[in-house]
Amino acid sequence: MSDKRFVGTWKLKSVMKKSSAGTVSKPFADYPLGYISYMPDGFMHAILMKSERNPIGVPPEELIDAASTKKLFISWRYIKAGIRYLKAMTSFVSYCGTYEIREDTVVHRAKAATIPDWIGTDLSRKFVFGENTLTLTAHDNAGNVMDLIWERVL
Repeated sequence: MSDKRFVGTWKLKSVMKKSSAGTVSKPFADYPLGYISYMPDGFMHAILMKSERNPIGVPPEELIDAASTKKLFISWRYIKAGIRYLKAMTSFVSYCGTYEIREDTVVHRAKAATIPDWIGTDLSRKFVFGENTLTLTAHDNAGNVMDLIWERVL
């Protein structure tokens, strides 16, 4: 089933997580940065991150080289950059794949992702459209619920 209301690009406005214990948090802080796009051909991509992330301070190619040549752990410069890189990556999620609409659920079939466990899996999201918004709700196996509110840009 297809739903033309999805097609386009949406900007992330809010992410709220409610744990199974009832605790509410904002995993991407007060002002998350992100976009999700749905293409007419059934492909999608999503990028989510905290908007205020610190620079790593070392070009990615240099950091990768330092890791592969074992320099990462003998230079304080690379150790600090590695820690900053780890912090940056834990505040960033990206994936892409195909999507399918099933009644009130959109299923994202991840083809590539920053979280390797997602690749080849179905990520189901309940959805609700507002006037110019799309709310996606994700549930995990631990009973946590995450509401993501997107605003149409294109």
